[in-house]
This record gives sequence, C-alpha cells and structure tokens, in this order.
Amino acid sequence: MRQITFLITMLMIALNGYSQQEVVQDFESSPSVTGFEGLASALVIDDPTGAGNGKVFELVTATGGNPWQGAEVILDDQSLLELTSDKTMSVDVYSTVAFSPMAKVEGTGVPAAANTQDHTGSGWETLTFTFTTGSDGTTTANGVYNKVVFFPNRNAADDGWRNPIIDATVHFDNITGVKTSAGGGNDNPPSNAAPTPPNLADGAVISLYSNAFNNISVDAWSATWDDSDVEDVVVAGDDVKKITFTNFIGVDFATNPFDASEMTHFHMDYWTDETDLTGKVLNPKWSNHQGGNGETNALELTNPVPAGSTGQWVSVDVPLTDFTEVNGGDKSAFAQFLITSNIGIVYVDNIYLYNETFSNDTFAQDQYKTYPNPATDVWNIRSSNVGISTVEIFNTLGRSVKRLEVDGSNISIKVSDLSTGIYFARISDSNGQTNTVKLIKK
Repeated sequence: MRQITFLITMLMIALNGYSQQEVVQDFESSPSVTGFEGLASALVIDDPTGAGNGKVFELVTATGGNPWQGAEVILDDQSLLELTSDKTMSVDVYSTVAFSPMAKVEGTGVPAAANTQDHTGSGWETLTFTFTTGSDGTTTANGVYNKVVFFPNRNAADDGWRNPIIDATVHFDNITGVKTSAGGGNDNPPSNAAPTPPNLADGAVISLYSNAFNNISVDAWSATWDDSDVEDVVVAGDDVKKITFTNFIGVDFATNPFDASEMTHFHMDYWTDETDLTGKVLNPKWSNHQGGNGETNALELTNPVPAGSTGQWVSVDVPLTDFTEVNGGDKSAFAQFLITSNIGIVYVDNIYLYNETFSNDTFAQDQYKTYPNPATDVWNIRSSNVGISTVEIFNTLGRSVKRLEVDGSNISIKVSDLSTGIYFARISDSNGQTNTVKLIKK
C-alpha cells in the first residue's frame, strides 16, 4: 500500500467527513478474484509499475471477448464494504490508456449498484465511485457488500459498452470505503437450546434436521458446490448445526428426494451473536429436481434478520405460499436445501416442513385439552392425567411472550393483550416432561 493512498484517504476524510472510511482490500492477502466474459486475465500480482504498491489486481482485456468483460473480487468476511449512509468507494487505478472503468458492488439481500468514472491514462489515479447513479440498470446501494466487480470496457457516456473493446492492461489497488464485518470468527455459541417444536404426527412433518423428529437421509450437509462450512455442535444438550457462511450453504439429499406436495408450512430456528443486523438476511431455498434432472424449479424465501434479535433464537414459521416460485411451484421432488446469508456464523436447528392441519399429535391432544382455540380473551388448558407446573407462550419468532408458574391440572391464560396470530404453549408437568401445543389468538 502506498503512502499517497493514505494521504489521499486522510484528505477525503477532512473534506467529506467520512471519518470511518478505511482500506477494505489492499490485495496483500491475495483475495479470491475471477475474470469473466472473455477477459484475458485477472490476477493478483506484485506491482509492476514501479510505484511500490506491493500486491495489485491486474486485469488484461481481450479484444475478442464480450464488451462487458470484467473481473470480480470477493471480500473477506472481516473486511466488507458498508454502503448505507456513505455510498462512496475509492480505488487506486493505474492505466497508460484513457478509459472509463465501471465498478459494481453486489451482496446477499442488498441491491446491486454500479458507477462509472473516467481515468485519464496518466498512471496511478484515485477514482471515487458513488453508488447512487444507477449505472447499467442498477439502483442505489444500501447495505453490506462482499463483492466488488470491475468492468474496464464501459464507455465514457455510461450508456453502454465501448466499441472497439479497449486493448489495455490496467491495475486496481486499495479499495477504500466504510469497513465492516460479517460477525464471523466468534466462538460464542448460544447457552440455551432452540424452542422445542410442537408435537406433530408422523405423516404431518418432513424433517431435515431436528432432535424432535425422524430426519430424512442427507448425502452432504456442506455440498461440494457451496462455499461455506457446517459443524455439528451440542447446545444445552441439543444437537445444533453451526454454519460459517461465506455466501451460501448447500444441503444435498439428491439420492433421497422427497415429495413435499402435502406440506403447507416451513420452519427453521436460528441464532447469531452478530450485533450489526442492518441489511442481514438468512434466506432459505428448496430446490426441486423433477425426474432427477437437476434443478427444475425452486422455492425461495427472502428472510431479513429482525433488528434486536442478537443472542436470541429466532423462529421462522411461514406458509410455503410465502416463498417465491422460481420456474414453477412443483414440490414433488425436493432434492436440495440452501441457505444464503451475509452473517458470518449462525447456529440453526429444527429445519422441517409440516402440514398445519395436523399441528398436534394424538398424544398431545389426549394429554392436554385447550379451549377455546382459537380464542379472543382466554385460553384454558386442562391436563388429563398430570399436574401442570409451567406454561410458557412463544410467538412464531420463538420469543417468549408469557410465562406462568402454576400448580394444578386446569389453568386459564389471559390473551386479550396478545396480537392476533399463532402461538405455541410449552407445557411442563409435575413429572418433568414437556410438550408443546399450538394456540391461535383471534
């Protein structure tokens, strides 16, 4: 990294007030880079310009490639680019040919944004990209980004691609902006187990992962084609999956696909100690492989992580109709499950599909009678054969909204202060056993 970059960055801070800007990527760590669309070369190399920059990112164009050729840089989880209040990024760019590079930022669950700037061809210049212009049909940046893409062949008017294609070797260094992290690298697991799932009849649930049900056979919890890692851990006596995300995790069970046509709802519990949840997502996807021919269609859910949920189990419990259908809604051959996230480390549990028609199994129905259900003012819970010691009510986000310490077989719970919706009552009896029943507030 050159001294000139530091001085320029300090000058920008003084002029613009962006005191939080710093170098996000200086290429000394040799990050993951990939060229595309016919670019001749994309490499991290020693600075060949004589400026003493250390490592730089070199792009060599190809006149026979596509005009939109370019290369991408994947940022490290601990050095990401945040474009929320400050939507600028500066980059040192070297060229002996005048050109107009376009920079584009991409991430998970955030809008892609691009901007084009002019380089005079005079050697090293510091270009500042402002991601509010909507170059190349994008929109305004807002969130945390883990990918920066450079396109060397944009035309100066920023309304298309240069023709003929520029014939040049250019270099990029010192991507500078507001730096943040994905919260990865922590070793602070949850201290409490995920919420206990409700009792479901065997035919009413298909479980990918839960101690409460019989799980399907899985070929790989971290498929060869994903870029993240999965580890089996135990939390408060409960088996949990710890996922360290780069971009997405892929669970492969293609040798044992299942028909989910009768399932109506999806459930997943997750936990993270990430403190900055702005723009963070945990997006599940079911990949359907009709006839064993690879993905024929899919169901995807955009799932923003709620603010204030740091250090808490969050339950996603939604109808499958909330998922977006990709190339159709067929559910006859689910073969893969994916989670995409821009959080570093997440703990997940209780991933299953179910049919809400059979929300409580026969055992729970026989042991506990709940009435009225749905209710407007009061839920009554009656035990058929044991005393009730504790009742705790959870909403569908897995958060406790009421807790009662009781001693008896008939109790009443005031619910007029609760919002309309679905709740789960975790009932503990005098024998130390726990069961969960579903309740509905009108």
